[in-house]
Formats: sequence, C-alpha cells, structure tokens
Amino acid sequence: MTWWSKAEAGRTLRAGAAALALGALGVGLPAQASPTTVPGAYHGPWQDEKDREKEAEPREFSLINYFFTRATITNQVGDPSGLKGVALGPIGNLTGSAVRVQDAKAYYLEQRWIPIIEYSPWFVDGLASFRAQFEVDFLWGRAANTVQPNEGGGFNADQVNIQTKNVNVAVYPFRDPTKLTLLIGAQPVYDAYQDPTRTPLNEIIRTGYKLTFLGSDATGLSLFSSYKGHAKLSLLPLGTAQADKALEDDPRLKYIWLLTADYVYPVQPGTNVGVSAWGLKDDTKGDAFAFEGLVKSGPSSSGLGGFTGAARFSIDRPTGSVFWLGAHFNHNIDFRTGPLGASGFVMYNGGSYESSNPETPLNRTVDISGLSANAEVTYNWGRTGSDVVTLEGIYTTGDKDLTDGKYTGAFTLNQYGLPGAVWFNHKTLILFPFTSTANNYTGAVTDISNQGYGLQAAIATGAMDLIPNKLNLKLGAALASSSVTPPRWDESVERGRFIGAEVNAELKYHIRYLMTVGLHTGYMFKGSFYDGASRVTSNPWAAFTTFTWYAF
Repeated sequence: MTWWSKAEAGRTLRAGAAALALGALGVGLPAQASPTTVPGAYHGPWQDEKDREKEAEPREFSLINYFFTRATITNQVGDPSGLKGVALGPIGNLTGSAVRVQDAKAYYLEQRWIPIIEYSPWFVDGLASFRAQFEVDFLWGRAANTVQPNEGGGFNADQVNIQTKNVNVAVYPFRDPTKLTLLIGAQPVYDAYQDPTRTPLNEIIRTGYKLTFLGSDATGLSLFSSYKGHAKLSLLPLGTAQADKALEDDPRLKYIWLLTADYVYPVQPGTNVGVSAWGLKDDTKGDAFAFEGLVKSGPSSSGLGGFTGAARFSIDRPTGSVFWLGAHFNHNIDFRTGPLGASGFVMYNGGSYESSNPETPLNRTVDISGLSANAEVTYNWGRTGSDVVTLEGIYTTGDKDLTDGKYTGAFTLNQYGLPGAVWFNHKTLILFPFTSTANNYTGAVTDISNQGYGLQAAIATGAMDLIPNKLNLKLGAALASSSVTPPRWDESVERGRFIGAEVNAELKYHIRYLMTVGLHTGYMFKGSFYDGASRVTSNPWAAFTTFTWYAF
C-alpha cells in the first residue's frame, strides 16, 4: 500500500477542483507528480505511521476562485447582440456574429469569475466527492438591471447572470481514483482520455485530440480508470427535442446521444499511445437547440455554423449517426525525461444523415467521410520549463461542394455546441482565436473543418524567460490555407485557398503564484481566401491586456 502526505493530498484536491474551472479558459495548473487518495481513505493508519499530526489536514471543503479580465483593441468588429453579449465565429461570415475586418477600431473589456466548490467529507471515507462550478461573464458597461447571461457590466449592474458549468459527484468504489472513478452529472467533456476533475488542463490540451473535436460541458455518466493503462467510457445526452409533437401529436423527447470509448497504453514513463472509438446518434430531426430558442443544433442548422465555423449540410430535418475512429500519442510533454517532447493524432469521421421530410427539395441523404491529423514537436532549450520552441502542423480534408449529398470534411461537436470544440493549444491570436477570453472568440478559423473547406496550417513559436519563472516573452508565427478552393464571395472575383499568415508576441509577468498580467498582440496578413469578401477589406490585428488570478 502506498501512503501519501496530507500536504500533497490537499494540493492534489485543489488542483483537481481547479481543473474544472480551467476547462473554459485555455490555461492549466502545474501537473501533479502522482495521484493521491481522497480525504478519509486510510487517513488513520497513515497518520499513525508517518507521525504527521502537526501538519494541517486536507480540507473537506475547498473553494477556488478564478478571476480573469481582458481589454481588447482590434479592427475585428463582431456583433455581440445576437447571443446576448457574446461574439463568436470566423471573420468574414455573413451570419453568426457577422465579424467584419475593416478600417474601424473597436475596443471592449470583458470579465469572468468562476468559483469552484469541492466537498469531500471525511465520513464517506474516501468513497465520493461533490463538485460544483459556476460562471459569471460580462462586458464592462453593457446591460444592467435584468436577467441574461454574459452581460451585466453596466451602471448599477444588478444583473442575474450565473451560468451552471458543472455539478457532479465522483464515486470511487475502491477509494482510489486511479483504479476507478464514476463521474455522475454535469461535467467537463473533452476528447482527451484523462479525468478532467483530477488532471490539469495544460496536460489535457496537449494529449488526446487537444479539444479539436470535443471541448465543452455536458450531463451524463463517465468512467475513468488507470488500473491497467488508461481507460475512459462516457455516455452523454447532448440535446433533446419534441420533434414529432406538432405533426404526429407525439410529445416524447427525441435525443442526441454521444458514446465515447478511449484506451491509452503507457509505453514507458511519459510516453503514451491511445486509440478511440466514438459514436453519435441524432433523432431530433434538427429541432434541438444549441442556444435555447435562438440557434438550433445539428448539421442542418441555419445559424450554428456562422457562430462556430462548422459546415452546414444541405439537408432538411435530418436524423442520422456519426462515428469517429482515432489514434494519438504523446511523449515527454512535461520535459521530465529530456528536453524533447512530441504529440499528435489522426482521426477519421464517417456516418450519414437522412432527411425525415419526404417532400424535401434538398438532399435525401448526406454521407460523411473526413480525415484529420495533427503533429507537434516541442524543445525545452533553456533553464526553465518556459524556455521552449514549438512547431505544430494540422491537416483536415475539405469539401468543395457543401450542397451535394456527400461531406468530405472534418466533423466536430461544433455541429452541436455553441461552441462544442475549442482547439486551445494553437498559440495564435487571430488566425485561430485567442483562447484567453470570456465573451469573444473570433478568428479566421474557429473550427478545424474551416467551414467545411478543410485546413492546412503550420505554427511555430519561441519563448524564453527574461526573468526566470517571472517574466516570459513568446514570439510566434503561423500560416494556413484551405484544403479545397472555396466558392466565391463575389462571382466576379476569383477566390483562392490561402487564408493568411500571422505574427504575434506575448509578454507575461507573474506577479505572484497563479497571478499573471499579460500583453498580447497579433497581426495577420490576409490571403486570397478573402478575395472578394466585402466584410474583410483590411488585415486583421488585435492587442490585448490580460489579468488572471487563481485564489485558493
């Protein structure tokens, strides 16, 4: 039997709770050296053997506060009224937030607060933990004295703006989370294989599929085990609709179900290889909502793709299924066994949707077949863990005709969520959206399908600590193109595949542990992808200041 110190147990519990908050943020806590038992498990024998009665006991109740604020000045002008204070979606799109890039400056300040509660009472003897996470977001100066999400920064404020992120119970049948964890309720849902309540997000976003296919929250059941390798099994209802109530007087709920199965084998310490098989079944006939009453979900939605950057299928009231088969690896991502690290994945998605409208003027069926691949190499060249150079590439197949009955691009959960997948580790600010955000998530490419036209991108960064573990400078460059030639914005102007090239710089100063202030700026040279686009007439640029504080 392995015994762990109370101090380490407390640290791991707090890190686990913090990982809940970080799922919406794009940053993570330092990885823990190893898992620990939860409060109550074997505490008496441990205390007697290790004589630690003078140390503080692990707390039953833990509260973590995350506070974030960002100031932005940019020539990317979105419309935050469509989703009540939120601007999402790819630049140039005529739908969604309708983000334009012209000779006009916009500025705004946004703020986020997330409290994370974890309760692991001693009397359950290590069998369970309760967790809850909420979120309050708003733009400074926008809306007061009302009830709605993502707003409430106006004069007087007095806003009811509390969004439920996660409320769940983790059950540990063997009193050891590494052997078996059953997570019940609203929980972080990622395309990584780790338990998100006990794994720092900076590890999750560099392993598995890096949140490019699935990255959000949902209610359901998940099993995690690291007893023999690492295994994960999840069953999640993503949405419901009374699809047949109006026409057939059938009030029964029809569901969108997602089942995911993942297994990872540790080849050696710090090196893992994994495989995945996922399936989605949608019987809602396009009547479920990603934003209740406003934006419907599914591949036939007329509004969702404009906000998430996913492709819209030419099909009416569809039912169908999608499957994913993938493999991934990661090696030495924390530089514990040397200065060189690497990770990557390959994923195939297939399936089919069928229209439930016998008189549809659109396609009767749409068949799906797409491929995605990613690879990243990192090198720790300096004295600290932040002295790093990286090179990453991503490729997804594209579809040159989204109106026919076959879709040959990547299929992500951005087809069902708002958003449902966020690629966090790309290290860009404009070409792909800056992920340190609260209410605004816009960029040239906001889904790896690139609106269905496919993606070919390369990203390079170099970072160094100007003051060790205190002041860090990162420089980056990236370029991207679509995999197929997209349809023209303007019939009289030929459109190309090159999306653009970005250069960026970020300077971060760590005021105290987990308290950081940052300056970030980026500029994108737009490519022929935007030739003929009336809403993209200038090169996009942006500058940001950020303040982040995790308070235990």
